[in-house]
Amino acid sequence: RCMRSVQDTGGPWSHEAVLTECDLHCHSQALGAMKDLLLFLKSITQHPPTGEGITSSHVNCCSFLSRKCTVCTLVAPLERLHPRDCAEIYTLGIKENGIYTIQPDLNGPALEAKCDMETAGGGWTVIQNRQDGSVDFNRTWQEYREGFGNLQGEHWLGNAALHALTSSGQHQLRIELEDWHQQRRQATYSNFKVASEYSGDAGNALSYSKRYNHDGRSFSTADRDYDRYVSGSCGQYYGAGWWFDACLAANLNGRYYRGRYSGVTNGIYWGTWYILTDGRTGERYSFKRVEMKTRPKNFMGTD
Repeated sequence: RCMRSVQDTGGPWSHEAVLTECDLHCHSQALGAMKDLLLFLKSITQHPPTGEGITSSHVNCCSFLSRKCTVCTLVAPLERLHPRDCAEIYTLGIKENGIYTIQPDLNGPALEAKCDMETAGGGWTVIQNRQDGSVDFNRTWQEYREGFGNLQGEHWLGNAALHALTSSGQHQLRIELEDWHQQRRQATYSNFKVASEYSGDAGNALSYSKRYNHDGRSFSTADRDYDRYVSGSCGQYYGAGWWFDACLAANLNGRYYRGRYSGVTNGIYWGTWYILTDGRTGERYSFKRVEMKTRPKNFMGTD
């Protein structure tokens, strides 16, 4: 009814304009599928099927007139079918936290991501979440590349998606930490690619010292060693994938411990937090919750 009423007012409305005018929340599965279908149909009308030498997908196309199905070739759409990231979703007027479909790479597949539309102005694409130890973060390099876990809980969005998200323009990185005494702190970096400019109250553990500097380091896991520790593998020793140096001043993908633990410092670790090791017992301290999220540096939210 809304779409019909808008169209009745006259004017060259596009499918997207009608949906926007009606203020439909496309994060619901039904309406999201409707918008995807409209965009796909629009791509077909702009680039009709051909049968000649075009590198694209072959699909079964059915003629509604003849009701006969044939195989034809469709030209791939030249426009993005989904918003690039959560910041773009926010600018469309959708300001509720939730899981949305994004497409960071125009030439790549769409994927689902958790969006934080409230913290510090909103528009954040969550790339990592730790909260209860339900997901093992001691994974292979390929698993870290593709992503793993549950978007409703603990997960890693994926290094491929992370690269696509930050491949153009400057992006912020926000890290939120919570200990087992309900103390919370955050660290924000204004350039996620190199994490060179820092603000916040959790300390700058990504640029801790000359030997423990995570800026510009390659991502390493137990099965692919790209760190600068010549005597072994940081990923194997600490059981996690991270931008290790030789080896770490921070490791937010470490093993999930419920507070104190002993032995190797392989827990969720942020070296500049006020409590690290109990001087009396030698016990280490691991965090209760951590979340990493990114958005474009020039994003203008409500904050």
